[in-house]
This record gives sequence, structure tokens and C-alpha cells, in this order.
Amino acid sequence: MPEYRTYAGLDDRISKDGDVGFIGFNNRLRPDQLPAGMLADSQNMRTDRRGEAQVRKGIDLVSNPLSTGAAALVLPFTLVANDTSVTATQTGGAVVLTNVTATNFPSSGTVNVSGVSGLTPAVNGNRAYTKNSSTQITIADQTYSGTASGTATVKFGILNDNAVNAIYGSCAFSDPNASASQYVIFSSNIKGVAVNIATGVTTDIAYPTGVTVSDTTSMLQAFNKVFIFRDGETALEWNGSFSGTPAFTKVASGTYTQPVQISSTVTTADGKMTVTAGSAHNLSTGKEVIVEAKAGSNLIEGERYIVTVVNSTTFTIFVQHANESNTQNVIFQQQVSVGLGFSHMPAPPYAVYHQRRLVMPFKFSVTGTDSFTSRGILDEVIASDILDTDTYDQIYAQYRFNAGEADFNVGLHSFSEDTLMVFNRNSIHIISNTTSLQGASTKLLTNEVGCVSRQSIKQVGNQVIFLSDNGVYSTQFFDAYNLRGTDTPLSEPINSTIQRINKAHWDKSVAVYFDNRYYLAIPLDNSTKNNAIIIYNFLNKQWESIDQVADTDFHVSNLLVVGEGDARGVYAVNDIGGVQKLDERVDGVDRVVTQIGGQQNNINVSGSLTTRQYTFGSLERKNWKQFEMHIESGASTVSNFDISAETENPDFDLPLGTLSDFVGSTLEEAGDVSIRGRIGNRRGYGIQFTINNTTGRPKIRAIEADGSISFRSTNKAE
Repeated sequence: MPEYRTYAGLDDRISKDGDVGFIGFNNRLRPDQLPAGMLADSQNMRTDRRGEAQVRKGIDLVSNPLSTGAAALVLPFTLVANDTSVTATQTGGAVVLTNVTATNFPSSGTVNVSGVSGLTPAVNGNRAYTKNSSTQITIADQTYSGTASGTATVKFGILNDNAVNAIYGSCAFSDPNASASQYVIFSSNIKGVAVNIATGVTTDIAYPTGVTVSDTTSMLQAFNKVFIFRDGETALEWNGSFSGTPAFTKVASGTYTQPVQISSTVTTADGKMTVTAGSAHNLSTGKEVIVEAKAGSNLIEGERYIVTVVNSTTFTIFVQHANESNTQNVIFQQQVSVGLGFSHMPAPPYAVYHQRRLVMPFKFSVTGTDSFTSRGILDEVIASDILDTDTYDQIYAQYRFNAGEADFNVGLHSFSEDTLMVFNRNSIHIISNTTSLQGASTKLLTNEVGCVSRQSIKQVGNQVIFLSDNGVYSTQFFDAYNLRGTDTPLSEPINSTIQRINKAHWDKSVAVYFDNRYYLAIPLDNSTKNNAIIIYNFLNKQWESIDQVADTDFHVSNLLVVGEGDARGVYAVNDIGGVQKLDERVDGVDRVVTQIGGQQNNINVSGSLTTRQYTFGSLERKNWKQFEMHIESGASTVSNFDISAETENPDFDLPLGTLSDFVGSTLEEAGDVSIRGRIGNRRGYGIQFTINNTTGRPKIRAIEADGSISFRSTNKAE
């Protein structure tokens, strides 16, 4: 049966316009200017290689917030005697505690519970509660299962001087000796905390005695260590071991002692020389030594060797000399600084790993133990010695850019084997030939664009992507491996979104690259925190989605790629210590905790898309008759969504119903359906469709609009 009747001489022929797939969205151009396959808007959607636009997977909760709030004591403060004979029962996923002397309890707050067994997860510990009566309280901070047993003890009026009340930084950590050991490390006000992303178990990592953190930190794993950089204060380091009592220590500071001569006895066998010093040599593996006095050995004075440390008094080197045994009085010398001499780590705000070195801003001079003085220079960087995070040459390892100009360092990026990119606020530079710092050279890449957020800098293949004043830019290799910047922002197609970024707080933006996508968390509109994530799909070469959680309290302080196997993915952390894995739940539900001591929220993902404007490629006004959509349900969820249309000139909003209106119910799991509906002969220059998801994770495969060019009135259309 034909779709339409036979056309007569005076009939208007039916025209069709639509898309049989989608690759991304563009909100800079008018909807009627967009090419086939482009959406005018995409919220919480993914466009895969098959051209299907599907609601994203949900966010999964890995670890509850670590923070206990802004203060350990709130006045007025009531001390209540411990209750030691409390009965615990599990009802509807909550734990009810009875026989509690709750007369003086506030209506809600925190109590400490102990002695309860049989529940999953365990309820013991500090828990948020709500008061039912003078003898009963309920704990519903998460969903509990099982049958409670044991006699509970409830303690109210917790006064904890060691409470975590703020999170100031985070980083990914993996144990190099255990591939399945993957963590997120937090720096809080009073301690470090490691969260195992596979189990959610937390481990405290103590700070040195008397050390607290009160401002934003930067964290980095390098040299099998984790560093906490504190701008203007002594950095902290942890050796990465969980054995015993894990603890951070301060990096070395104070006056730097130049290397001393090492008087030693040497023995050579088959090219390997063992050097035994008369006292501690204070070397580390990878350091260079020079032959100062050969004595009776087969060495040549002036030769340089890289050492491997055996113990505090012994190291080995590889030589091309004849064998010898117990040759005494050979003197080695470490390389010494020229000019201003070596320095300990200069209290940087951050650092990057490059060529077996740490490179960092050189803002402070070390003036004493835990004492630093501002140099008044904001555009200079310095590099450590190879495999030595405590030694910095103040002449040959420092570089300054745009001296005397109104510019300052924002970030660094290790681009390739011998190239370091330096991002200033108003310019970008490169340091080449960094294998040997003395032979390195600097070059201005551009002074027309700079970087606004250090953590937005990410490398994707031969490109380096970052957030600038004008949007997301990229630099890439061109001819002869010449690094150049592009003249058009990568974010040009979504400029309307870029203009919504709160510029007062865009320095907090953070990014990662994973699964062929660039994720950039940004503060939209009036938000002071990152409340949205924009995603660029490198397979489609298009911006894919603006992701947001339907909870205004959800925000992102850092994005991390961590994990192994199925656990590997993008993790979002916030400044209260919560850890969430993105694109994880196939049911299309976001599981998040956004409040300290709050309950887990299960929120359906609010996916939506708006098509380009269909016009048949004509400026004539049309008579819109019907539409057709091809839809597939998610593999494990039923699906439903609202459908609406909008015509332009004349403008009209037209509700078209729900998916269930057309198929009789929600679309079953993995169901595939084609629906057709009437538009009602609405007239207009163009029409576009909007789909707002309400249930599941449907895939939109194709959309088509049918109509005729029939409205030929000379009257204006408004």
C-alpha cells in the first residue's frame, strides 16, 4: 500500500527531511544552518559510531563523602551519656535503634554506633540519624540489608579534634607493584586518605606532627611517591607503601649542602665496578658521579658514570676497563652546581613529571628549614635533577618567559620526549632539547592565546587541548614536527555553552581524556563550582553532550582516570571527599551523595536532544503533516520519553505525546520500534523536534518530518 495517494495536477507534492543518524551537536549556528546528523542541543547523551543518540549511562557511587562538615563542634553543644543497651533492627533498608535516651537529641545529627553485626554494609561508625521519639532514632544514610544482631552502643555528642572538615586536593594512585591496586588519594585538613576504588575501603595516611592543610593543594604521583604541593609551604611526600602506619613526610628544606668527595675502594668484574665508600655516600640511583682522582685504578679522571645504589656505603657503575680488585683511595665527586648553587624544592603550587625530573614554578627561595621567601617572579620555572626531587640547580635548570611583561605561569605539560610546554595566562611557550638542561632552548609558540586552567590541559595524540579565554583550543604537530597553535577554537561549534562559563571561577575547570573523549568539567552560569561536563568525541570529531546531574548540589572538583579492567574509567571527586564513577550504570540512574552525612540519591538521567531545523532546503513556508522516528530501547531497561515539536515563522510549540502513547506502554528491553504521528498541518518555515527522556536509556536512530510547500500567502509570518 503506498504511503500517499496518487498526486493529481493541483496537489502539493510531499517532501521529506530528517536525519538517519547523529554525530554531535552545534549551538553556535542557527538550527536551520546545521548539516545532516547534527543536533541543535544534546544533554546527557552519547552519539556512538553507529550514529545512534542514546541517553548516557548513570553515575555510580564508589565512596561516600569523607568530610564531616565545616566544624567539629557546633554550639550549643549537649553532652549525652552513652547508651549501652540499644536494640538494632533493619526495616526497609534503614536501621532503627530503640532504647536510646534521645530526649536531648536534636531532630537530626550524627551519632557513633558500635556492636551491631549481621548488616551489609556495616552500620558501625559515625552515622547521620533522624529522631523518631525520645527513645528511638533511625539511620538511613545508605541502604542496609540483613538481620541485625548484637547489643548496640550509641554515643552522642562526638567531639573530634581530628575530624576531616575539608578536602583540598586529590590524585589517582596505583601501586607499581600491584596492578589491581588503584586508589584515589585525598588531602584533607588533617590527614591524607586513600580510597580503594574497587572496594571503597579507606586508609588514612598521616601528616607529619603539627602539619595541617588549610588551602587548595596539588597532588602528583611520581618516582613511586605521592606528593602534596602547598603553595609557599614545604611539600609533603609519601612513599606509596600501605604497610605499617602509612604517613607523609616533609620534603627536604633549609640550607643545601653541596656534594662532598667520596673516597672509596673499587673492584671491577666483567665491566661492573663495585664502589665501597669510607662513609655514607648520600647518593640515589640514577645520580651521576665524576672520577676526581683515579689513584691506582684503571679509571680515567673526568669520566662520568650513572650509579646504582646497593646500600648507604656501596654503589655500582658499569665501566669499560680491565678487571681489578680492592683498588683504594679512588675519589668520586657528584656534579656540583655553578653560579647560585643547588636548592631544595622551592615550595611550588604544583609540579609535573618530565624526563625523570620534577618541573615546577619557581616562585619562592628556600631561606631556611620550612622557611621560604617570595621571589616576586611569576613566570619562571625550575627543574629538579634527574631522579632527585630534592635537588634544583638555580642557574642551569631554571627558565623565565616574557620577563617584564604582564604574564604569569598557569601550567606545564610534558609533551614529548624532549619538549616541555609552558602555559602562561596570555602566552604559550615550549622548552626543547630538555634531555640536557644546559643545552635546552625556549621558543614562543603564541602570545595571542593563553590558558585559564592548569587542569584543563590534556594531550590527545599529537594535540594538546586546553581551556582559554576564547574557549577550548588545541595545539598540534604540523610539518617536520613543528608544534603550532590552531587559529579557531575547538569549541567554536558550542560557543553558546562556552559563553555560559562563570569566568570568575573557570580556573577550577578540570579535564581528562578517556575512551576517545575529552571530558571538561566547568562552572556554568552562576555556579562557583564545576556543575557540568562538556564532552568532545574524537571519533566523530564533534562535541557530544553537556552532562549534568539533576541535583543542584552535585559538583566536580577533580576528574581522574584510574582503575584496571572493568573498573577503569573516569571518576569524579568533590570537595567533600565523595567518589563517583561516570558512565557506569546501564540502568540510566545516577547514584550520588551530595551532602555530608546525606542519603544516597537515585536520580534518573535526564537525557534530551533537539534536532536541527528541517526546512527541505527551501525558504518557503511549509505545511507540516507528520513525523516518523526509529527508536531502540536499552539492552537492560524499558524506555519512555516525551516528544514535542517547534515550528518557526510562525512560531508554535506542539506537544506530540509520549513514546508509550504510540506503542501502548513503555518500550520493552532491547525493543526496536518505528513510530509515526501527525503534526496537524502546522505551518511554518521550519520544524525541529525535542525528545526529553523520562525512563531508561533509549536510542534515537532516525527522525523524519513530512510536509509540503503549500503556504504561499504574501502576509508576513511571525
